[in-house]
Amino acid sequence: MKLLIGIEHQLLRYGLIQLIKDVHSVTSMVVADSPSELIQSLKKYSFDLIVIDERLPGTGGLRSVLSVLKGQPIQAKKIFMCPGNSGELELTFKDNDIQGIFYEYASLDELMMFFQQVIRGERVVLRMYGHEAKKVGSVSTVLTKREEEIFNLKVRGYSVSDTGKLLNISVKTVENHRRNIKKKLNIDKNHEWIEWAKRLGSL
Repeated sequence: MKLLIGIEHQLLRYGLIQLIKDVHSVTSMVVADSPSELIQSLKKYSFDLIVIDERLPGTGGLRSVLSVLKGQPIQAKKIFMCPGNSGELELTFKDNDIQGIFYEYASLDELMMFFQQVIRGERVVLRMYGHEAKKVGSVSTVLTKREEEIFNLKVRGYSVSDTGKLLNISVKTVENHRRNIKKKLNIDKNHEWIEWAKRLGSL
C-alpha cells in the first residue's frame, strides 16, 4: 500500500504511521509536514491511502487540498484527522469526496477499527466520543441545538428580530449564534446559507 501522511506534529505522525502499519502492509510512504509539501506530493504521486491533518493546510487552504485530492485515483482512500467537529469536512464526506474522518483523541482500539474499515472500502466518520456513522445527513452533527434552531429559521427567511421573539432570546444573542454558525459552516456569502440547507436536508 502506498501511503501519504500529511501531519506536522512529529510524535502524532509517528504513532499514526505505526498504527497503520499494524493494520496493513505499507510498500512506500511519503511524509508531508507543510502545506506546500502536501500539495506537491499529491500532484506528483498516486497513493492508496492518504491521511491529512485538517490543520496542516492552514486557514483557507483546505479547499485547495480537497481540489488537488480529486486528481488522485478513484480507489484512493482519503482520510482527514480533525481536532474537533468540522462542518466543511463532514459536508465533503456526505458528497462522497473523502472516505473517512477521525478525531485525534480517539482511542487506539477505535482507530484500529476505523482504519480497517476504511481500507476495506467502507466510508466512516469516527466521532469525538467514539460514535461511528456511515453518513452525515443532519445539520445537528455540526451545530448545537440552539444553533440548529436559528439556522433553520434563518434559511426560512426569519429576521434577527423575529427569531429573537420566537425563541424568546435577545437580538444580540441571535446575532452571536449566527456568527458562530457562519464560522462553523465556513459561510461567507448569503447564498451559502441556502446551499448548506439544501445539502443537509433542511429545505
